[in-house]
Amino acid sequence: FRKNVIALRKEKDMNFIKHNSDIITDKLLQLDCIKNSQTIMLYLDFNNEVCTDNLIKKLISMGKTVASPITLKAERKLIPSQITDLENGIQFGAYNIREPKPECSPTIDIKDLDVVIVPAVAYDKNCYRLGYGGGFYDRFLSKYPNSKRVALCYDFQVFDEIPHEFFDEKVDLIISEEKIISLKKS
Repeated sequence: FRKNVIALRKEKDMNFIKHNSDIITDKLLQLDCIKNSQTIMLYLDFNNEVCTDNLIKKLISMGKTVASPITLKAERKLIPSQITDLENGIQFGAYNIREPKPECSPTIDIKDLDVVIVPAVAYDKNCYRLGYGGGFYDRFLSKYPNSKRVALCYDFQVFDEIPHEFFDEKVDLIISEEKIISLKKS
């Protein structure tokens, strides 16, 4: 399932990626949870994910503190680190994913995160996410459940139901170019 969705995403051309990323970014920036937040952690896109560079620039221009995780592969841990320079303060880290350079990026206390924008391969209408299989975000989110969890994806990544385990962490909102899905708390 994971491989099939990744393959679908890799087939998309840059016009599709840019156009839909801009729509998703505009939708996200209209949300109260973004407008009212001070510190936002988000992923640095790779492999045709929803682009986040333009979003980062807009959030910083709005006076937000923006962080992205540094991945400690051996410890299976994410460390939120402030993005201070999107051009020169970024390096390729674990799994060849862009991340802040530690020497340029102050660490952010996880308790200060108002919103966490999480990546994944697929989502379902119950707000479950299917990540890349390492469990990094599930572990991270389980330690601090109070921040708002937002997913950015293309509409073809949203399914009625996806495989999930008891330890999989849900998101509060899923934003695609077509819709916004909100977690219904029971």
